[in-house]
Amino acid sequence: MKVCSVIFSPFCRLLHAILFTFNALAVKILSTISGGSKSAFAKKENASALLLVASQKTLPVMVAVVEQLGGALGAPGLLVLPCVAAHLNQIIMDSFVVNFWQKDRTTSIAKDA
Repeated sequence: MKVCSVIFSPFCRLLHAILFTFNALAVKILSTISGGSKSAFAKKENASALLLVASQKTLPVMVAVVEQLGGALGAPGLLVLPCVAAHLNQIIMDSFVVNFWQKDRTTSIAKDA
């Protein structure tokens, strides 16, 4: 996103680092609470998928851009609705990407065996 890279570059980096760190800790805590090594969160592929999908920063950045517009394109509350829809679409698409990565990884492991 050009707006993010030009206007909010330090903000984006900091937000991404905060979300990534928080989610990495949350995955470790969920893994420990829900059964340790037997937990679904203990598997590397599940943890990486959750970390990728949960660390999306598009919604806060889009809301910051809408706020900077100052109502020039309409009511900020209404402008946020397509932002939420786009964010949900990105999470869904990232879930498909992770699923593709896992299938690709599984087939490469099967070929090596």
